[in-house]
Amino acid sequence: MAVPAGSLKELIQVFEMVPDFRIERHKKYTLPEILFLVLSATIGGMRSWDEIADFGEDNLNWLRKYFPYTYGVPSHDTLNRVLSLINYRAFEEGFITWASEGFVLPNGAVINIDGKKLRSSASKSEQQLPHSQGGKGAVHLVQAWCGDIQLCLGQSRVDNKSNEIVAIPELLNWLDVEGCVITIDAIGCQKEIAQQIVDKKADYVLGLKANQPKLHAEVIGMFESASVMDAVEQEPRDMKAESEQPAQGHGRIEKRVCRVLPAAFMEEDLLHGWKGLSSVIEITAYRHIQATGHFSLDKRYYISSLAPDAARLNEIIRLHWSIENQLHWALDVQFGEDQSRKQSQNAAANFGLMLRWALNLLKHKPDKISLKRKMNKCLWNEAYRELTLGI
Repeated sequence: MAVPAGSLKELIQVFEMVPDFRIERHKKYTLPEILFLVLSATIGGMRSWDEIADFGEDNLNWLRKYFPYTYGVPSHDTLNRVLSLINYRAFEEGFITWASEGFVLPNGAVINIDGKKLRSSASKSEQQLPHSQGGKGAVHLVQAWCGDIQLCLGQSRVDNKSNEIVAIPELLNWLDVEGCVITIDAIGCQKEIAQQIVDKKADYVLGLKANQPKLHAEVIGMFESASVMDAVEQEPRDMKAESEQPAQGHGRIEKRVCRVLPAAFMEEDLLHGWKGLSSVIEITAYRHIQATGHFSLDKRYYISSLAPDAARLNEIIRLHWSIENQLHWALDVQFGEDQSRKQSQNAAANFGLMLRWALNLLKHKPDKISLKRKMNKCLWNEAYRELTLGI
């Protein structure tokens, strides 16, 4: 398994890529000094600017092994101001450079792309007011996660008055995804995004909902027709691939049945513009809650550039939820991202990037212990902290 970051020198080089907005004569701390402090504190579980400043004061001698910190450590106000004003696009690009340094994604690796709203990054009153009256929305991030190597590959902030449809292509532009499979939910089901993925020599599995009404209706109709033909034994068995995937846990029993049809069965005018489209997919999820006896059935649809292989597509679609279970869960539960009230300018997006940086480092520390225990050891043990930072 590839481990990101190799040395303090490489870390500093990435920090130095980020433009410093400050006037030279007013600086007490270099930008790498500030970012190194924030990252070191974050892998130890520090969440607020006050906690990070306290960590710096308690570990000043250790910090001075790597940077001078001539004036001590920055105050919480300085940390807030600097992280608020850093150009988040340049910071995102630096993170992607670091995350992809020194390794190539395995062929066929599944990369999940999904959005995440930082709900407390704007107050409730700001979110309820129109922009023309001073309101603002919560910060929205799009990120790429590879469960195969347990690594967040990149993040792109959704600009104000924009949406994920714009942010996803920007993130894909930065990533080297050749030979990989990209999964995106229905908001990414756009002809331009499908073409971009294929042009980058990757494959896609895209959620399909009513935002593509004609395509959605056609795919539903194809599977309904296939079911009718099955019932009267008029369909050759090789026309449709099917895979069943049982699962059990957390007091429920689940079964996911995947059916796949070749996209060539579709009306030609609907295929137009969907580059590489080869398969249409139906997932039927059956769920039984053992405690209550409640039973539910849900059907979802997808399109893919991959060949009609039901077992493989069923597994790839299941893996898409690893971005929720392994990335979003860790950020919210272990780092408290959803409750973070960093609301000043770019602070939420830039600190969010530091959290993903910290998570990558912690997940690639090979100890077979929980993330929380790793964070505690980084806080208490200087040698363990250095190993986690890769220095």
